[in-house]
Amino acid sequence: MTETASLSLEELAREVDRMLREKSLHGAQEDGRVAAAPDPRSVRYYGTLGLVDRPLIVERGARYGRRHVLQLVAIKALQAQGMPLAEVQRNLYGRSNSELESLLNTVTIAPSGTAGVRVLRWREISIEPGVRLMVEEDWSPGASPAALEDRIQAALAALAGDGGPKS
Repeated sequence: MTETASLSLEELAREVDRMLREKSLHGAQEDGRVAAAPDPRSVRYYGTLGLVDRPLIVERGARYGRRHVLQLVAIKALQAQGMPLAEVQRNLYGRSNSELESLLNTVTIAPSGTAGVRVLRWREISIEPGVRLMVEEDWSPGASPAALEDRIQAALAALAGDGGPKS
Protein backbone atom coordinates (compact mmCIF):
# COMPACT_ATOMS: atom_id res chain seq x y z
CA MET A 1 0.00 0.00 0.00
CA THR A 2 1.31 3.46 -0.86
CA GLU A 3 1.82 6.33 1.55
CA THR A 4 -0.68 8.59 -0.26
CA ALA A 5 -4.18 9.04 1.08
CA SER A 6 -6.05 7.23 -1.69
CA LEU A 7 -8.52 4.97 0.13
CA SER A 8 -12.19 5.67 0.78
CA LEU A 9 -13.54 4.83 4.23
CA GLU A 10 -14.96 1.53 2.97
CA GLU A 11 -11.68 0.66 1.19
CA LEU A 12 -9.79 1.48 4.39
CA ALA A 13 -12.00 -0.90 6.40
CA ARG A 14 -11.44 -3.66 3.81
CA GLU A 15 -7.64 -3.12 3.80
CA VAL A 16 -7.50 -3.24 7.61
CA ASP A 17 -9.62 -6.40 7.59
CA ARG A 18 -7.23 -7.97 5.04
CA MET A 19 -4.16 -7.04 7.08
CA LEU A 20 -5.71 -8.34 10.31
CA ARG A 21 -6.41 -11.66 8.60
CA GLU A 22 -2.87 -11.75 7.20
CA LYS A 23 -1.45 -11.29 10.71
CA SER A 24 -3.97 -13.77 12.20
CA LEU A 25 -5.41 -11.00 14.33
CA HIS A 26 -8.90 -10.98 12.85
CA GLY A 27 -11.20 -11.80 15.74
CA ALA A 28 -8.32 -12.42 18.17
CA GLN A 29 -10.11 -10.39 20.86
CA GLU A 30 -11.76 -12.57 23.47
CA ASP A 31 -14.18 -9.81 24.44
CA GLY A 32 -17.33 -10.33 22.39
CA ARG A 33 -18.10 -6.62 22.62
CA VAL A 34 -15.01 -5.80 20.52
CA ALA A 35 -15.46 -6.15 16.75
CA ALA A 36 -13.09 -8.44 14.86
CA ALA A 37 -12.22 -5.60 12.47
CA PRO A 38 -13.17 -1.92 12.49
CA ASP A 39 -16.11 -0.95 10.30
CA PRO A 40 -16.51 2.61 8.95
CA ARG A 41 -18.45 3.66 12.05
CA SER A 42 -15.65 2.40 14.34
CA VAL A 43 -13.04 4.22 12.24
CA ARG A 44 -14.94 7.49 12.73
CA TYR A 45 -15.26 6.79 16.47
CA TYR A 46 -11.52 6.08 16.80
CA GLY A 47 -10.92 9.38 15.01
CA THR A 48 -13.01 11.29 17.58
CA LEU A 49 -10.92 9.67 20.34
CA GLY A 50 -7.70 10.72 18.64
CA LEU A 51 -6.62 7.12 18.04
CA VAL A 52 -6.57 7.64 14.27
CA ASP A 53 -5.33 10.71 12.40
CA ARG A 54 -7.88 12.85 10.60
CA PRO A 55 -8.37 11.88 6.95
CA LEU A 56 -7.36 14.07 4.04
CA ILE A 57 -10.41 15.77 2.55
CA VAL A 58 -10.48 15.68 -1.24
CA GLU A 59 -13.50 17.14 -3.06
CA ARG A 60 -15.64 16.81 0.08
CA GLY A 61 -14.65 13.16 0.53
CA ALA A 62 -12.44 11.63 3.21
CA ARG A 63 -9.32 9.83 1.94
CA TYR A 64 -7.13 7.53 4.00
CA GLY A 65 -3.61 6.18 3.60
CA ARG A 66 -1.04 3.76 4.91
CA ARG A 67 -0.71 5.49 8.30
CA HIS A 68 -4.42 5.05 8.96
CA VAL A 69 -4.15 1.34 8.16
CA LEU A 70 -1.18 0.97 10.54
CA GLN A 71 -3.00 2.84 13.30
CA LEU A 72 -6.14 0.71 13.00
CA VAL A 73 -4.27 -2.61 12.89
CA ALA A 74 -2.21 -1.51 15.93
CA ILE A 75 -5.42 -0.66 17.80
CA LYS A 76 -6.79 -4.14 17.11
CA ALA A 77 -3.47 -5.79 18.05
CA LEU A 78 -3.48 -4.06 21.44
CA GLN A 79 -7.16 -4.77 21.98
CA ALA A 80 -6.34 -8.44 21.36
CA GLN A 81 -4.18 -8.17 24.48
CA GLY A 82 -7.26 -7.13 26.43
CA MET A 83 -6.07 -3.52 26.55
CA PRO A 84 -8.88 -0.97 27.02
CA LEU A 85 -9.09 1.90 24.54
CA ALA A 86 -7.77 4.45 27.05
CA GLU A 87 -4.60 2.40 27.45
CA VAL A 88 -4.38 1.77 23.70
CA GLN A 89 -4.52 5.54 23.26
CA ARG A 90 -1.63 6.04 25.71
CA ASN A 91 0.44 3.35 23.97
CA LEU A 92 -0.09 4.63 20.44
CA TYR A 93 -0.13 8.41 20.92
CA GLY A 94 2.58 10.13 18.91
CA ARG A 95 4.05 6.97 17.38
CA SER A 96 5.63 7.27 13.95
CA ASN A 97 4.80 4.91 11.09
CA SER A 98 8.04 3.00 11.70
CA GLU A 99 7.18 2.62 15.40
CA LEU A 100 3.72 1.33 14.49
CA GLU A 101 5.28 -1.13 12.03
CA SER A 102 7.73 -2.29 14.73
CA LEU A 103 4.85 -2.84 17.12
CA LEU A 104 2.99 -4.85 14.49
CA ASN A 105 6.08 -6.91 13.70
CA THR A 106 6.16 -8.07 17.32
CA VAL A 107 2.64 -9.51 17.15
CA THR A 108 2.57 -13.25 17.71
CA ILE A 109 -0.22 -15.75 18.14
CA ALA A 110 -0.08 -17.84 21.29
CA PRO A 111 -1.01 -21.53 20.99
CA SER A 112 -4.37 -20.82 22.61
CA GLY A 113 -5.23 -18.58 19.67
CA THR A 114 -4.84 -15.31 21.51
CA ALA A 115 -2.52 -12.64 20.21
CA GLY A 116 0.61 -11.57 22.02
CA VAL A 117 2.13 -8.12 21.56
CA ARG A 118 5.45 -6.98 22.92
CA VAL A 119 5.01 -3.32 23.78
CA LEU A 120 8.24 -1.42 23.39
CA ARG A 121 9.02 1.32 25.85
CA TRP A 122 11.77 3.77 25.01
CA ARG A 123 14.00 6.08 26.99
CA GLU A 124 15.04 9.20 25.15
CA ILE A 125 18.07 11.33 25.94
CA SER A 126 18.67 14.67 24.23
CA ILE A 127 22.36 14.96 23.36
CA GLU A 128 22.07 18.47 21.90
CA PRO A 129 19.40 20.33 19.94
CA GLY A 130 18.42 18.10 17.04
CA VAL A 131 20.20 14.98 18.33
CA ARG A 132 18.46 12.40 20.51
CA LEU A 133 19.48 8.97 21.63
CA MET A 134 16.64 6.46 21.99
CA VAL A 135 17.17 3.25 23.93
CA GLU A 136 14.72 0.43 24.66
CA GLU A 137 13.83 0.55 28.35
CA ASP A 138 15.13 -2.96 29.04
CA TRP A 139 18.32 -2.57 26.95
CA SER A 140 21.62 -3.75 28.33
CA PRO A 141 24.91 -3.23 26.51
CA GLY A 142 26.13 -6.16 24.48
CA ALA A 143 29.38 -4.40 23.65
CA SER A 144 32.10 -2.65 25.61
CA PRO A 145 31.82 1.11 26.23
CA ALA A 146 34.70 1.66 23.77
CA ALA A 147 32.91 -0.36 21.07
CA LEU A 148 29.69 1.61 21.65
CA GLU A 149 31.63 4.87 21.41
CA ASP A 150 33.12 3.72 18.08
CA ARG A 151 29.62 2.93 16.76
CA ILE A 152 28.31 6.32 17.87
CA GLN A 153 31.26 8.04 16.15
CA ALA A 154 30.51 6.05 12.97
CA ALA A 155 26.84 7.06 13.14
CA LEU A 156 27.81 10.74 13.53
CA ALA A 157 30.17 10.43 10.57
CA ALA A 158 27.41 8.88 8.46
CA LEU A 159 25.00 11.67 9.43
CA ALA A 160 27.58 14.30 8.51
CA GLY A 161 27.93 12.64 5.10
CA ASP A 162 31.58 13.62 4.64
CA GLY A 163 33.27 11.07 6.86
CA GLY A 164 33.34 13.20 10.00
CA PRO A 165 31.06 15.16 12.34
CA LYS A 166 30.18 18.71 11.31
CA SER A 167 31.30 21.49 13.63
